Amino acid sequence: MIAFIDVSGNPYGKPDKSPWIAAHVMCVRKRAIYDLTATLHRFKRDILGNERIELKSTDLVNKSTLNHPHLEKSKFLDNVMNYCINHEDCKHATVVFKNSGQNKMSEINRLPQHYIDLFWRIEAISRDYDKAETEAIVIIDDNAPRVDKNLALAFNNYLYRSLGGDQLTNILPIPIFSVSETTAGIQLADIAAGIMRNYCSSGLHLRSSNTDTTLFEQRVREYHDMIKARSIDKRIGRFNVKGVNIADSKYTV
Repeated sequence: MIAFIDVSGNPYGKPDKSPWIAAHVMCVRKRAIYDLTATLHRFKRDILGNERIELKSTDLVNKSTLNHPHLEKSKFLDNVMNYCINHEDCKHATVVFKNSGQNKMSEINRLPQHYIDLFWRIEAISRDYDKAETEAIVIIDDNAPRVDKNLALAFNNYLYRSLGGDQLTNILPIPIFSVSETTAGIQLADIAAGIMRNYCSSGLHLRSSNTDTTLFEQRVREYHDMIKARSIDKRIGRFNVKGVNIADSKYTV
């Protein structure tokens, strides 16, 4: 199994510029990697007319796109959601939280909480698959090489030197950092993270669907529900791991 991680929003920025953060992982069974990559390439070529374009949720998950279903970008997003992100061999997990303004970057001996939470969810998903998929390779969006170097060291230190990490037996201790431009899985995880962040930043988690007044709200909710349906809740040891977790206001990383 391959676990693609992307974070939507900047947890280390100012809360007024990035009020909500979504840390998302899309776990894909190995047998589906070619199908997902080929399908995404085809959608880029046939709908957007550019198979080399790098997907960013900020360009797709917004009101100007979702409120206008006749646009090519809107049709493209709908196809990606239904055929790639909702693929039968994909599982999702998310941690969405408000930016406290007090978050700290990774250090060699400190792994930020949102990564810890995602790793537990990767473990839960891997345990839900058969024996052929029990080992998970983690691929993380490569945003900043210096920061990612610390993250890689903190990743291994958490797995080997913490009371919680020693229970994550299905995650291979070799994190891979990849640029989203060339990695289809990271681009898909970015779109899913953008959906989950917009779901909370629009306040949809606080009200029922019958109060949605715009097509944007309706489609974000629809896509959120699609992702949530492909998540799992599982108990690991004494911990209950929720596939989709909207953290409380005290959450910091």
